[in-house]
Amino acid sequence: MSQPNQPFHCDYASACSGCGWFEKSYGEQTNLKVEAFVNAWAKAGLPPFDFKPKFVSIAESGLRDRVDLVIDNRPSSQSASQRIGMFDQERKEIVDLANCPQLTAPLQKWLDDFRKINWPIQRGSVRLRVSPKGDRGVWLDFANADIKTLLDEKLIFENLLKISFVEIGQRRKKLIAGEDRLRLVDPILQPWFETYIGNDLSATPLLCHVGGFTQPGFKSNRALIAEVFEMVRPLKASRVAEFGSGVGNFTLPLASKFEKVDAFEVDALACQALTENLKYAHLDTKVTIHRGDFQNLNERRTFNSADFELIFVDPPRSGLKQFLDPLFAAETKPANFLYVSCYPDSFCADAKRLYGLGYTLRKVTIVDQFPQTQHAELVAHFSQ
Repeated sequence: MSQPNQPFHCDYASACSGCGWFEKSYGEQTNLKVEAFVNAWAKAGLPPFDFKPKFVSIAESGLRDRVDLVIDNRPSSQSASQRIGMFDQERKEIVDLANCPQLTAPLQKWLDDFRKINWPIQRGSVRLRVSPKGDRGVWLDFANADIKTLLDEKLIFENLLKISFVEIGQRRKKLIAGEDRLRLVDPILQPWFETYIGNDLSATPLLCHVGGFTQPGFKSNRALIAEVFEMVRPLKASRVAEFGSGVGNFTLPLASKFEKVDAFEVDALACQALTENLKYAHLDTKVTIHRGDFQNLNERRTFNSADFELIFVDPPRSGLKQFLDPLFAAETKPANFLYVSCYPDSFCADAKRLYGLGYTLRKVTIVDQFPQTQHAELVAHFSQ
């Protein structure tokens, strides 16, 4: 651990593009992240707010329980041998990462063991995970020809199955060993992540896929959920609409707080996982799941914002885009709007539209989920 006024050490700081802020002390990073949000807000032409953004720090490193890497066997200026890592700062070649200070100790050990495998492919993407109980998972996103080669070769996959759960391809098929051959079967949900419910933020498993989307780590996710709870605690709402619910990372906490939650999600696999997660947490009677693309004109007619007191959104980096058009077509608007964001620019663009609809920013918290980088997570409460 570095001191607040000292840069953090990384063996690959001068080459890897994964972080970018190792040359700055953590104290500098904290100030810069607050400043970046304030500047983005002002640049968007939004009215100044009369409070200081809250900043939540979990740790200076070691927060990741999953990591996305690239396997590259093509000759490069660095080496003619296999490299497993991230792009260099020029985004041209892969930096071979033997270690990464952003990983938790169990994930680093999983990377150590994974790096011992010699992959007979040119290039492919991989996601490594450890579960809350320490189980190992890997998602291999390789070309179909490479998957066939590995299935025929058998030995690499057979050895990999001895030490981890294996998912393959965009459909996240599970790899299993049959009596006479290796097979790919339908995706299987496993407790690879966890969320936190109730006033005491009790950990509850989240079934998902190794290749599915979750927050990057358990500790930072708990801090994120805690800030959401802090903002919704004083709100008087009986019915909540959540858009982009995924596998339920925020749905379950919201359901443990409010009487009724309507969860809207477009992805079929995510809806399947959400259904199972609600049953496991005994919250299924409080949540109605709606599957559909609610930016689609036909789907818009099924939603009436006047039915809800609180809207909760956690959009991708691109923000809400046209989402606010159908959402607030109704004359009566929900009193409260809670927004979780990973990108200040799109957040501020959406905030400007919310202000145009009569909302005002009441609170904002910057959760430092990605130390040593310029990125952070925002939790914001708007109300009329």
